[in-house]
Amino acid sequence: MVVAFCLSVGCLFPSTEGFSQASNRITRPPPSVEESQALAVEIAKSDGLLRPGDIIVTPRGFLMFKGVSADGYSNEFHPVPNPLNQNRAGKN
Repeated sequence: MVVAFCLSVGCLFPSTEGFSQASNRITRPPPSVEESQALAVEIAKSDGLLRPGDIIVTPRGFLMFKGVSADGYSNEFHPVPNPLNQNRAGKN
């Protein structure tokens, strides 16, 4: 966007030339399924309401929240076996 000013006395109003062309917004395509899943997992893993023992589900499996790590910033998670897979293994 270019704004031009007149330097003569009494002319300090910006020019509106080029505003109509510059107002078109750049659009980004919607995120892919993988990008959406990765974002959802990161949001869930960094949720400030997590308590020790809470379980989140990711595309790679279940994770149990252990607590805040030693750095005081990131969260620690441990993998949890899927209880549905264990029940099905016993029935087959």
